Amino acid sequence: MKKFLIALALTGVAIGDVAVAYAAITPVNVRQVNQERRIDAGKRSGKLSRAERDRLTAQQHRIAREESRSRARHGGRLTKSEKARIHRMQANANRNINHDKRNNVRGRNGIHL
Repeated sequence: MKKFLIALALTGVAIGDVAVAYAAITPVNVRQVNQERRIDAGKRSGKLSRAERDRLTAQQHRIAREESRSRARHGGRLTKSEKARIHRMQANANRNINHDKRNNVRGRNGIHL
């Protein structure tokens, strides 16, 4: 019985750690990852030129840097206004990704889809 209670307590600690780690992934970070995946997919498919990819990647790095600075200022959290600002930056990046993937400039393999 004692071993069972110890195992149960350790399981509770492990589940608590997973919950804390999951809470650290905010919608801001999820959106950032999705946009980076879309840029990589555009590179692989040839829908983005190298210059477009580099510009979009730099934009994603600026957004990530701004988020890190904002979190550092407020103890790891984002205020509502900072979260709104980052979401606006990500919406602008989303528009840029969509535009660049749909224009007639193509990547190295020159595929027109």
